[in-house]
Amino acid sequence: MSEFQIVCITTDIPVGESKCFEVNGQMVGVYHLPDGFYAIDDPCPHAGASLVRGCIEGEIVRCRIHYWGFGIKDGLCVDQEIPQHNAKTYKVRITGDQVAVCTAPS
Repeated sequence: MSEFQIVCITTDIPVGESKCFEVNGQMVGVYHLPDGFYAIDDPCPHAGASLVRGCIEGEIVRCRIHYWGFGIKDGLCVDQEIPQHNAKTYKVRITGDQVAVCTAPS
């Protein structure tokens, strides 16, 4: 059974924004898109920069160093089709106003 860690409340992250949290020893970016909350590894798989400090373009977040894009919903690198450059994703659960992230990647 997967464990979830509460990281914030829904109003802490406005729609179109993100925040970074430590989840089970990993830095995870939580994104609030118009259709819900999503979570992916925060360090860019390519250069290690914080993705939440990058630029959100719809359902893509772009790294601030090399501007590579990653799907917020699926973690896929949209600019380089190399699997090791995909970001890990995490399940998100909303209970009332609490946002919880699964402690293990999907």
